[in-house]
Amino acid sequence: MDELIPDGITRLLLVEGNDDEVFFRNFVDHLAASSDTRLLVSEFAIIQYGGRTQLTLRLRELKKAENFELITHLSIVRDSDFNTNALRSIQDRIRTVNKEGAPRIDIPDHPIVPTTGAPKVSVLIVPSADRDGMLDDLVMDALQVDPIANCVHNYFDCLEDNQIAIVPEKRSKAQIRVFLIGKNVGLGTDVSGITDRLFLSDAYATSLWQQRNLWESPKLADAKSFLHQLLAD
Repeated sequence: MDELIPDGITRLLLVEGNDDEVFFRNFVDHLAASSDTRLLVSEFAIIQYGGRTQLTLRLRELKKAENFELITHLSIVRDSDFNTNALRSIQDRIRTVNKEGAPRIDIPDHPIVPTTGAPKVSVLIVPSADRDGMLDDLVMDALQVDPIANCVHNYFDCLEDNQIAIVPEKRSKAQIRVFLIGKNVGLGTDVSGITDRLFLSDAYATSLWQQRNLWESPKLADAKSFLHQLLAD
């Protein structure tokens, strides 16, 4: 499994899927360009684990890699999801692979706070450990600086008030698309064929995100601290 960890990598960020990888890669690029502290981006890699049920498998594969012993920092990102305990889930999955033998992976007691072992292990739950949701909700939090964000929330509240059932996962993702469509309408863009082309990552390319430098949004402070610990310690 050596190819799982590229040569020269000492810091790993495990994320659920492609949306997470795009978000954190863009965030790291921003930090590398703006931080006064030297960040070891060249020693950093992102690995997808394919959803929370696959985390055990990915950790097992990493432990089997010969160059896993060179990893000094191992950070894991997971959506809090809905009606689950995301931190406990990660802790349980680490315990499972630790029972299978060395090397042992430290188990974090709290989100963001890294362990002291080798490697240092840290966890980020998005949008936060005490709130249901997913990465889309965290991005929507940053977009609250735009007045139409309230319009979007009111729209979905109105749907629910009128017995249009929307499961939480669908609402989280749909809100971003509705927001982006609204911004395109405001710019006079023909949106007749755009709905299938809008994704979470399109938010980072908007003039709003770039002009307001939303990577520095207070809503993303925990994610920023988490990445800084991974790249600068």
